[in-house]
Amino acid sequence: MTSSESSRLSRRALLRTTAVGAAAAATTVINPGAASAAPAIPPTHADQDRPSAGTRQKGPIPTPAEYFGTPIGTDGFLAQWDKMVPYFQLIAARSDRVNFQEIGKTTRGYPYILLTISSRKNLANLDKLVATNAKLADPRGLSEAEAKKLATEGKPFYYVQAGIHSTEVGNSQAAIEWAYRLATEQSDYIEKILDNLVILLQPCQNPDGIVLVNDYFAATAGTDYARTYPDLYNKYTGHDDNRDWIMLTQIESRHNVSILNKYRPHVFQDSHGAGAGAPRLFTPPYLSPYDPNIDTIQVQQTDTLGLAMQRGMTVAGMKGNGWGSEYDYWSPSRQYCVYHGAARILTEAASASNLAYPQVGTKPLGQQTTDINFIEPYDSKTWTLRNIIDWVSQAFYSGLESVAYDNYNWLYNSYRIGAKAVTRTSPYAYVIAAGQRDPQAVLDALEIFHLGAVEISQAQAAFTAGGKQYPTGSYIIYLQQPYAGFAKTLLEVQDYPQLLEYPGGPPQRPYDTTAQTLPMLLGFDADLIAESFSARTKLLSSVEPPAVSTPSAPPRTGAYAIGPESYGVFRIVAALQKQNIPTFRAAAQFTDGGRTFPAGTFLVPPTSAARKLLETQSKDTGIPVSALRSVPAVAGVQLKPGTRIGLLKPPDNMPSGWLMWTFEQYGVDYSVVEASDYANLADKYDAIIMPDGVSKNSIVNGLNPKSYPPDWAWAFGVGTTGWNQLHDFVTGGGTLVTYGSGTATAQSLFTLPITSVLPSGSSSDFYCPGSLLSQELDTNNPAAWGVPANNPAWFVSDDAYKLTSTTTYPVEVVAKYPDSGNQLQSGWLIGGESLNGAVNGLSWTIDKGYVVTFGNEIGFRTWNRSEQRMLFNAAYYGPSTKLTASQFQGLGK
Repeated sequence: MTSSESSRLSRRALLRTTAVGAAAAATTVINPGAASAAPAIPPTHADQDRPSAGTRQKGPIPTPAEYFGTPIGTDGFLAQWDKMVPYFQLIAARSDRVNFQEIGKTTRGYPYILLTISSRKNLANLDKLVATNAKLADPRGLSEAEAKKLATEGKPFYYVQAGIHSTEVGNSQAAIEWAYRLATEQSDYIEKILDNLVILLQPCQNPDGIVLVNDYFAATAGTDYARTYPDLYNKYTGHDDNRDWIMLTQIESRHNVSILNKYRPHVFQDSHGAGAGAPRLFTPPYLSPYDPNIDTIQVQQTDTLGLAMQRGMTVAGMKGNGWGSEYDYWSPSRQYCVYHGAARILTEAASASNLAYPQVGTKPLGQQTTDINFIEPYDSKTWTLRNIIDWVSQAFYSGLESVAYDNYNWLYNSYRIGAKAVTRTSPYAYVIAAGQRDPQAVLDALEIFHLGAVEISQAQAAFTAGGKQYPTGSYIIYLQQPYAGFAKTLLEVQDYPQLLEYPGGPPQRPYDTTAQTLPMLLGFDADLIAESFSARTKLLSSVEPPAVSTPSAPPRTGAYAIGPESYGVFRIVAALQKQNIPTFRAAAQFTDGGRTFPAGTFLVPPTSAARKLLETQSKDTGIPVSALRSVPAVAGVQLKPGTRIGLLKPPDNMPSGWLMWTFEQYGVDYSVVEASDYANLADKYDAIIMPDGVSKNSIVNGLNPKSYPPDWAWAFGVGTTGWNQLHDFVTGGGTLVTYGSGTATAQSLFTLPITSVLPSGSSSDFYCPGSLLSQELDTNNPAAWGVPANNPAWFVSDDAYKLTSTTTYPVEVVAKYPDSGNQLQSGWLIGGESLNGAVNGLSWTIDKGYVVTFGNEIGFRTWNRSEQRMLFNAAYYGPSTKLTASQFQGLGK
């Protein structure tokens, strides 16, 4: 027997144990009055129209086919948002089972909606049911007897969401049929579900995307153009829109969190689509590992419910379904809900062809070998949009009935999970000391916790904890609270397990990243305190920047000074640029009034306009402003007024989308570089950013004009002429900043003398799937001004280099990996010794131009903000005017 065969058998044994345990849990009835699970019910019951004494329909509700003019699931047809929203409003207006609510507007201004569906009685008592959920989720002051009574009185809330990934079209289409059926069908089956559950149905979590994708699909019908929308289907994040559930930057993420925080649902069904060759439908159980901050009851409930869905599909004769593959339960960026009382039930349906056309093969589609987690292979050569809708609908109804028939346990388990959280004894708390080097980092972290319903206390006097003295104003996150797991998973160091496909084999790929340690990503300190301590505190109801005072106006020979230690300082820089206020940076450390200021400190001449702006900005950010008695005699630079930044953004490039969001939050003057710009790049831009994912092919070839309408001309290829024009932009004096795979593109453009040091063979030799690594920075280099000297590097399948020549171009090392020692700070790393002494960041002088390259992604999803400031440093430094010490002392005069 080979090691691979041995591993496969051991893996099967593990999966079999999981399946048996979850199935056993599914049949356990703690409440004597709870009914046993019913057999699976086919997805439609239009023939069961017996009137219900408890339901009153207020008017005729057209079927989806009648309303949209075409049956849902028809090949080549996708319902569009501008008709879907009125249909849901109509259903709510005419059914007393459905409430319609607009939670708010999306990024592009479309309605973000929620349907609350239940029996008329439950909807009438909705506020009471929500209050019951809140008491069970936060059981402080609640006795066990009271909890059991509430569990018999309440109703579980089942939150189902569709359409977050807009090209995964089947789920939002299915949601139309779900809403109609639940509103109109008068059968014992549906009425029992509605009596025992409150369903929160979000037909589309990304309305902007469904408009872009489905409208484009309709507009290109009957043409020779490609039918799939080619760009990001969320303005900034694209497919990463469900990777924002820790940073909570997007409007849609915050709307979603507001629903979870208000209703405290017990289940969150997150409906997605997968590739054409995937199982027809995936549900939990997940692969290992699970984040240990997820309560173990929640993990078991997730497994149980996922297997109930699998059983329902099998009973219904739906084949080709699987569990326990590809997807894990680790990264909180995709599962805010699990730290807030809801089991995350991910469903992933295999895709059809070209969004809404049949996928046809020469043999039955998908995996054709059986396993304990893949019982029956799919036995058809065809897979359609209608199939997708039927499969996801069966899983949905199987999930509903599983919870509805076991409602007491779901409610009482909510209490059990909360009780375990609020009675934790160790560790006791995290303390974030007041007065840290980057107030913006602390503020951003606290805002995340506040949005995440984490209780934050602030010390009203100095105190001692864990043998360390902390000043007044320090923040304390006690871990005896309902949602402490959310705070803990973001504050602690991740130790991802060493999981291999089989003994001695390659690593088992995590579905997303393996680290999310906020103190390392943002650049602040948070101390874990194991034992209890005493402190006089105040529970915060809101989060505000630390109070700062504006100094007295400096003399005419002096200046205002803003330190570079906070990444938030670039908000201030952008505001100064917008008002055309001269801004300078010292290129060396200096002292004034007994205080030492680091290289990179910003200086602003003392004008009334500058004072007014700095006073406002300092108050908004908590970043202090100082007054210098005299300008130091050190070399420095004057930032180019109105620095113009260009962003290379191929269609559907998520790193550039995230940068767009960051630039707009900061107020940076930027624009996307269009194909028509290449002929005169220097006339439009001072600095150009080349993020991860920008390749020579995306620049030279771009979108094919034959496949896309003229509206997409901005993304058409510029050929070798444009490629050379980008080269000439730099050599003529322009600035280029690259990171991730964008650095390999820059290497090709300029023949940079660097070579990868990473093994080119198996991932068993080197593997780093989203972790934080050790790094050493030259903080005297302009690209690293203000960054901590040991700021960790975010590394997600990136590259590290050896500098092969120092004579091809003048070059300086900005950042490197340590020569020896532990390269891993948080997450998972295999073969870290390959990084020993490797370079990461380099600054180059190429003819008249300035180029800064990073092998890693210094701008990843807005996560690694402390590191990301190097992008701003380089983009503003390159076009700046370099000043001698005497010139700088006169502030450029």
